[in-house]
Amino acid sequence: MSSLELPPRPERAEPARADSAATPSIRVSEVLGALSFALDLTEGQPFGHALRTCLIGMRIAERLDLPVLDRRDLYYASLLKDVGCSSNAARVYELFGGDDRAVKQALRRLDWSHFFIAARHAMAHAAPGSSWFDRARRVAMLAGAGTKVAHEIVETRCQRGSEVIRNLGFGSRVEEIVVSLDEHWDGRGRPRGLQGNEIPLLTRILSLAQTVEVFAAVDGPWEALSAARSRRGTWFDPMLVTTCDGLETQIHEWCEMDDWGLQKAVREVEPGDAALLAGSGTLDRLARGFAKVVDAKSPFTARHSERVTEFALLIAAELGLPAADNPGLERAGLLHDLGKLSVSNSILDKAGKLSAQEWEVMRLHPYYTQRILDRVRGFEDLAFVASSHHERLDGRGYFRGLKGDQIPLGAQILAVADIYEALTAERPYRPALAPEQALGIMERDRGVGLNAECLDALKSSLERGEQSRHAA
Repeated sequence: MSSLELPPRPERAEPARADSAATPSIRVSEVLGALSFALDLTEGQPFGHALRTCLIGMRIAERLDLPVLDRRDLYYASLLKDVGCSSNAARVYELFGGDDRAVKQALRRLDWSHFFIAARHAMAHAAPGSSWFDRARRVAMLAGAGTKVAHEIVETRCQRGSEVIRNLGFGSRVEEIVVSLDEHWDGRGRPRGLQGNEIPLLTRILSLAQTVEVFAAVDGPWEALSAARSRRGTWFDPMLVTTCDGLETQIHEWCEMDDWGLQKAVREVEPGDAALLAGSGTLDRLARGFAKVVDAKSPFTARHSERVTEFALLIAAELGLPAADNPGLERAGLLHDLGKLSVSNSILDKAGKLSAQEWEVMRLHPYYTQRILDRVRGFEDLAFVASSHHERLDGRGYFRGLKGDQIPLGAQILAVADIYEALTAERPYRPALAPEQALGIMERDRGVGLNAECLDALKSSLERGEQSRHAA
């Protein structure tokens, strides 16, 4: 499938169930490998960045003959390395005034310890489309803020990444690897300025692997290893750089693989004799963890996925849906906006009206949700439900333009929950609306864009909640 090829339009989707919680026996690594594509999006990297980084890191670990427990920690850290990166996107946009994803993509390639290199990058990315004077003023502001701002951005990523990994239960060593990822061998990294062997060995391996991948994806593996050698003793442990000698051909093969080939290759290098399997509780934790990654992208969506899920479950209960369907609906609600990690904060946090081009970017986010979730076996129904939350009964929704009962009931529930949550939450272009105002707006779409029964179910559940509060 090419990057913009859409899944086939269904003739009719089953409306009676939101999704089934039943899934085949799948590995935790399979789920993380698929969800890592979402993390690639928020960093402005091409699909497969984290997977290729994992493969490079595991090959270095193999050459070092590391113990299996070390390799397992490195393996999971590779797939989770960017879980904290969405949390600084709004700040990067605020500082540079442009596409945070483009800025962050370029930052992975630059040595910011060299002032003139950093200044040239800032001038290229600060306030695009503004006057030369406004851009120069912003560059001057960035220069003045300097080290303090850089430390703040890294610290934000570290804190959020640490929190997500801890909640997912991957252990303190995986957490430490990710938290230390921006430390440099010469002590000029962040957030703690660790130097040399003070930096954990697994962190040094992952830092080198991700940088090699970034250069290889753009310039090719030979140039990538040349870039790594140029930073030996500054960014990277010289011994580890030497360990990469001769990896060019293998890295080239990984760069040529499609998404499915990369996922298979990553599954095959999972260390140990037994792979971790994802049971129902693990899937729920992963869904909640990645919902927090999505919501951290913008200060205006701090609890959006969680609140949409809460409203969706209230609607489902009011409709009398079987309890067995709720886990699938819950996960679809938590993960429905995964694709928003592909959208720049210059669009998400824009105070004014979106341009036609910006609106087209926004309309693609459910497509990316579908594309990511489709990569997990057993998530096919969940992916379809989650990615259909902007479809309308009259066929004027997006991204597929489904109509009527082509839209599964779970997606119709999510559509009502999503709109209500958005209207009752603050947005950059308006304050939060009162519940009665939001419901009044939604009434205009009764039976036209929104399912009337779902809308009535939302109203009933809200009224019941209000009555319970008064009774208390």
